[in-house]
Amino acid sequence: MKIGLLSPYKSYIRLIMENDLKYSLQTIFILVGQYDRYAIFDFKFGSNAYKKYGATVYGYIIYTPSERADLKTEINSDQIGYDDGLIFLDGALKDDIINQLLKSDGFYVKDIHWVSTLDLKPIRNQYDNTDIKVIPNTINVNFSSIMFDAERMQLMLFKNRIKIGIPLILEEKRQYYGLKLLLEHDQITEVERKNILTNPATNQFYDDVIITALKSIAEYDDKGSTIRFLLNRSLANRRIERTKFICNHLGIAQKHIDKLKVENEQAWIELMRLVYGFEAETLTLWGWRHHIYWDFERFIHIYLRHYKNFLINESSKGQGTGFQYSLKDIRRIISIVLDSNKEVIEKRLDQNLGFQIQKDKGYYYNGNYYSLKIAPDGKLMQFHPQDNI
Repeated sequence: MKIGLLSPYKSYIRLIMENDLKYSLQTIFILVGQYDRYAIFDFKFGSNAYKKYGATVYGYIIYTPSERADLKTEINSDQIGYDDGLIFLDGALKDDIINQLLKSDGFYVKDIHWVSTLDLKPIRNQYDNTDIKVIPNTINVNFSSIMFDAERMQLMLFKNRIKIGIPLILEEKRQYYGLKLLLEHDQITEVERKNILTNPATNQFYDDVIITALKSIAEYDDKGSTIRFLLNRSLANRRIERTKFICNHLGIAQKHIDKLKVENEQAWIELMRLVYGFEAETLTLWGWRHHIYWDFERFIHIYLRHYKNFLINESSKGQGTGFQYSLKDIRRIISIVLDSNKEVIEKRLDQNLGFQIQKDKGYYYNGNYYSLKIAPDGKLMQFHPQDNI
């Protein structure tokens, strides 16, 4: 260990020299944990950790929100301890069994012979970073969709899901049959038309079906055409229904949304784009036995309460903790957290039980802890960052 790295904490250098521990919970946090650095731990020969895990393990240290807050407070005080204790690791070894034991059982600081890291670039404490963040190690690939037939590609994806047994939620079924209505109308049976495509209350196609089937061809049709009329009517119905839900959800009146258009036109445009364009979807697909999904109600709840760029001050419901990401990255963060908890989520859903991680059990990623709640049927009910302590 390089003592020079501990120069801000000289008040307890003497403890380090006098204590039998080569490291402590506090020094590990100072050197590695507070920065979420990828760490390599070499164990003392013959120690319990050595016998259980071998000579070396590596990965990221796992802290609960309260542990991180307590250690942060302690290292910024004038009384820093030098304690042994358990360290839990999000291991990156090839052996999945050892990785699981590192998460569940951990190892004691007293067993550590040496700690090292691979990163050479300047390090920043993401936990204290209040700026807009980007997801680490991702690449955006831009391409033109001119050469793609989006409707046929989406229909093919739905068919592949059905073929291998990945279920479609109700809204996706309507999208699927809406695409068939556009591209393979002669293959739709009267039973499918009646039970899936048609609203029994009106004996007409659902608005979602019309939007799916007509949105791509309406732009090429004449302005006064029947196709444009049907599409615009369905889009208007969707806007009215969804705007009403937003007003009820936030405890506001329509005039407050109209006021947003005047005060923050960009936010209003973004909101209307979601109102018109959002389609319910399954969030987890390939490799999952159970499938997590969200509909407009749950999606817009996450957006309205936790997306910082959208805020209506008149809301009686207030706003929750805000994401530090752009809108497109929020969707990616959800997938990262779901995939990271896949095994335990599926075990709960196997038992027809919901799943949740909240408060001190929040899932940590890139400087934020996240709360997550999933209903027994796989519906995503809540997803938001917690307040950093």
